Amino acid sequence: MLSETHWFPLWEVHVKLNLALFSAVMIAAPALAQTAAPASDTVKAMIDKGVVMRVMDFEGEVIYTADGKFSGFDGMFSGTYTVDGPKLCTTSDMGSGCQEYPDGKKPGDTFTIEMDQVGEVSITIKQ
Repeated sequence: MLSETHWFPLWEVHVKLNLALFSAVMIAAPALAQTAAPASDTVKAMIDKGVVMRVMDFEGEVIYTADGKFSGFDGMFSGTYTVDGPKLCTTSDMGSGCQEYPDGKKPGDTFTIEMDQVGEVSITIKQ
């Protein structure tokens, strides 16, 4: 049986640990509660209309659905997406990642972005 002198240090450690955990949760809570920013004009147009991408020597259509799914290049790949302002984040069997798109683009516009894995990519938002 623990004497009172042995019990008190254990109780003190327990209280300090609980306070530290509570403080960490309270500091992180605002970050966890943040929601993603609404889609930028460009990303909204891309999702609403779909795009044609030109990657290296390949060209293909990418379609986005309202339920957060996408498919592209005649079914060669598919997965899910999320939006955070100008960023479109995708997850598929090929991997996952986020890409930022320039604002102010609309259906019919063509623009070029740099993607880490493939280099320069030309994107046309479908009409």
